[in-house]
Amino acid sequence: MLGQSSRARVAALLICASAPASAQTIGTLTVAEGSVVLVRGAATYTATPGVAVHNGDMLAVDPKGQAQIEFQDGAILNLASGCRAYLLAAQGAGGEPGVALQSGWAKFTRAKAAKGPAYRYVMPLARLSTPGATGVLRMGNDSNDLFVETGASRIVELSRGGTPGSGRDLKGGEFIVRRDGQPLSIAPRPSADFVKAMPAYFRDDLAAFLPRLRNRSADPKREHDATYAEVEPWLKASPPLRRNLVERFQGRAKDPQFRAKLLENLAAHPEWDPVLHPKEEKEDGAPKAEKAEKAQ
Repeated sequence: MLGQSSRARVAALLICASAPASAQTIGTLTVAEGSVVLVRGAATYTATPGVAVHNGDMLAVDPKGQAQIEFQDGAILNLASGCRAYLLAAQGAGGEPGVALQSGWAKFTRAKAAKGPAYRYVMPLARLSTPGATGVLRMGNDSNDLFVETGASRIVELSRGGTPGSGRDLKGGEFIVRRDGQPLSIAPRPSADFVKAMPAYFRDDLAAFLPRLRNRSADPKREHDATYAEVEPWLKASPPLRRNLVERFQGRAKDPQFRAKLLENLAAHPEWDPVLHPKEEKEDGAPKAEKAEKAQ
């Protein structure tokens, strides 16, 4: 059996081995109005236009600000009104790359000339897959709203635990409401409330700013180790989204404040229990404490 130190070294090697995939550049932040917080690895950065974004990055925009990501495959995503995004790698060969979204508003589109796999937009209660549609999303605590402006897409209901349910194909002009505990509601046009609350600039097509930044790259400014509050929405997200976060933020559990919040909210992310309450390492089938007691 491996000792504790040996297991730690093996875990570190596995994390390093997976780093190139998770650090793959997939796009560029082309707009940043207000504060744009970027969590990369287990650290928090301030992001500005020209910063490359990677698989695994978590972004949060100011409630009165916006951020726009232009992906290498032509997809464009604008985050507004306090939206949070978690950039997801494609799952397996030929899988769909995507973005998990929580709170606030987002608008997505794709450059007409772009070609690539379908994109998936994962909301707390629904998942949308599309090769090139344009649409607007609103993520609330108990309701997810979607207006498909143009293009074909498919939506699938998700439970709070991330389990997929029934789905259906969508076409341009349709408005979908998915409320917790209720089936999809489809209407031929967006509701008056949705239109009134939507960021005004979402009424227009998303402009592409990447050509202006071709020769302008920027490095994000490191601020501090990520706090629990900065990653809390993802630590409490559905199990499929939380899958790799224990390994990613395990080192932060050594920080007293981060650890205290993990313990306080353990019911929301029980996979942290082995980290917070590790079982005593055994030697020859007996706990260390027992062997030490017998030796006295």
